[in-house]
Amino acid sequence: MIVICELQCKGISHEEVNSGFIYGLRLAYPNEKIIFFADKNYFRNLKNIFKVSGVIINDLILSPINFSGNKSYSLGGVIKNYLLIKDMFDKLISFHENKVFFLSMNPVILYLVKKLKQQDKYKEINCTFVLHGELEDIANKNYKEAYIPGIRRGMIKTDYKKSVIKGFRDPKLVLSFAINRVTVPIRWLDLNYSLIFKKIFRVKKMMMWQHSNQYKYISLSPHVTKNASKYLNTKFLNFHTIILPIIFNNSASAVKNKFIKFAVFGYGDSAQMYRMLTLLSKKKLTRSYEIRIISMDSRGTEGFANITWLSRGRVLSRREMEDSARDIDVFINLYDRNRHRFGCSLSIFESFSYLKPVLHLSNPGYDYFNKQTKPIGFRCENMESFVRKMVDMIENFPEYKSKLAVFKKNMLEYRKEYNIKNNLTALRDSFTFEN
Repeated sequence: MIVICELQCKGISHEEVNSGFIYGLRLAYPNEKIIFFADKNYFRNLKNIFKVSGVIINDLILSPINFSGNKSYSLGGVIKNYLLIKDMFDKLISFHENKVFFLSMNPVILYLVKKLKQQDKYKEINCTFVLHGELEDIANKNYKEAYIPGIRRGMIKTDYKKSVIKGFRDPKLVLSFAINRVTVPIRWLDLNYSLIFKKIFRVKKMMMWQHSNQYKYISLSPHVTKNASKYLNTKFLNFHTIILPIIFNNSASAVKNKFIKFAVFGYGDSAQMYRMLTLLSKKKLTRSYEIRIISMDSRGTEGFANITWLSRGRVLSRREMEDSARDIDVFINLYDRNRHRFGCSLSIFESFSYLKPVLHLSNPGYDYFNKQTKPIGFRCENMESFVRKMVDMIENFPEYKSKLAVFKKNMLEYRKEYNIKNNLTALRDSFTFEN
């Protein structure tokens, strides 16, 4: 029996990578039943991914759990997570199993796992943890909140008179503004309350505390393991590297557009988007183009030409996102060099999945996979060079078609290397413990 858990994610969070790991574990252990501790709606979303991808996962059984993922850093969150993990460990023992595959973790969860394992009842349990963005904290001497993309006050010039008039004409906006103002003190207190716990439960501290060979960690890219080794003894901590697993889409079709179509797919950076579009709007372009926002976040794009939106604030289904990406030529990414030092960007694997060459700013997550010897797109060192390349692609699109075809060919070759089917030995090693 294989026991997997997801104690943080709901909705569509991490759905692609988690479905990839479950698929990989099914292939690695074909005769084992899989028990999955997860939110029931999240489980339904993952099953839908398997259905859309044409993948059959037999003997995958849900053990439903309830949790509030954003409340881990609070006294109530600590208590609730303790009881949740304790109940899961009790069930694990009743299954006569002694290992759990954690699809994600945070330092509070890691602390509680280690605290529970101090008890004789649970001391033989082994754990494998998949690492995500929480690893960014290891480079910080003092706790620092993770960067959250967004439009900062003052970035966009606003006609306040028009905004006020518009607000008074829309009761929903008036109510939203009133609620926002009234709840400012509450949100401030909540933020600072959780900050106390974040400063206590640091990632590096919790990883090193009571470490043993009963703990293993999975980083999702070689560049993550390499960068982490500057701050952690990754060998001592039993790091394993498994390239971010997703179930690649096999229905990508040839794109035949008269003008180039770009897209932001999934999470973006609205502040960076606004900077890019501001620079692009100053260029004298003679050819048509489109920038499609395949995301629920359209901030920073209002008022600019040639932008199309699939959604404005609404969570998109996987099917909607896939359908909207079919006729796109290039995916764009605006994360700068400070992003993804210790994490792997899902967006570049979406590019691999849908065979969409990339135009991106230089950052560790993209630079590793867009190798100069076998490129999958264009890398730019700064926003000015990014916009210049974009302008050239718009104005000379026919000349770029052959390059884009080469990038797609390279992507297909990389997909074979990165496919979880071809990395099952590494996956088994990350979940194999000595007695």
